[in-house]
Amino acid sequence: MKLEDIKKEAAQYKYNDISSLSSKIREFKNKGVSFLGCVAFVQVNQEISLNEARELTVKLDAYNEDEKKRIDAAYQLMLSEFKEEE
Repeated sequence: MKLEDIKKEAAQYKYNDISSLSSKIREFKNKGVSFLGCVAFVQVNQEISLNEARELTVKLDAYNEDEKKRIDAAYQLMLSEFKEEE
């Protein structure tokens, strides 16, 4: 699924509550959409910053604890590499 399609669907999706947002993200995961694609959906749908969208997406029950740990580990690695370049 292309990023522009994800963002278009996010703009049209009617958010009811966290449970419905989790279900929508689970649906995207089942279609093979990456974590970053899901973050983009949440960012556009909720009209929040990229960092806020990442944090919210990780908190959704669409991800199990192992997935959340892997996502956080990758994020921490990216941050450490970024800090090393400064």
